[in-house]
Amino acid sequence: MMENVAGKGKRLKKDLRKEQILKVAHEIFTRYGYKKTTLDDISKAVRKGKSSLYYYFDSKEDLFYDVVLKEADVLKRELESVVLRNIDPVEKLRDYIMTKLTISRDLVEFYHSSDQDSIQVDFIEKIKQKHIKDEIRMIKRILIEGIRKNVFEVRDLTLVAIGITTAIKGLETPLSEDYGNVSLEKSVDNILKILCYGLMKRP
Repeated sequence: MMENVAGKGKRLKKDLRKEQILKVAHEIFTRYGYKKTTLDDISKAVRKGKSSLYYYFDSKEDLFYDVVLKEADVLKRELESVVLRNIDPVEKLRDYIMTKLTISRDLVEFYHSSDQDSIQVDFIEKIKQKHIKDEIRMIKRILIEGIRKNVFEVRDLTLVAIGITTAIKGLETPLSEDYGNVSLEKSVDNILKILCYGLMKRP
């Protein structure tokens, strides 16, 4: 019994140290970009020898992968919490879009820090693509809820879910860069009007 408790304590301590390294690595990668960042930079920032980093990660690429994966998982958890809320489907869709764009706005600097290295851009895109199916699934759940409550009328559920997911993804960078001073809430409200009511005038 004592061994189990001790083992859990060691694992928890190891997890906390790894989380600390990932947090610091995220900041360093954002500041200098993937290409210019070295493991020495990160080890100095966490005040540990480089050998300590190799205990948790095989290489700089391995560390970078875990940083990006962690960010993707945080986003997924936040979006899933929105889907589980007991609120009106339209409001839920709004909160979903708001959450996605807010977190993306915070992450865009980190993602762009690696744009000079095409290998890492592909690397990030692969991780993003891995999570797109989850996002389509979550949008579907919101749409299905709206259909059941007679709020939405959707003929092709998959197509609409893909369309909304793609539209949100396409807005991440523009709303983070070109419209940095524009109210994100107003932008999301305008997007939601188009998604729910279309562009055509009604008689």
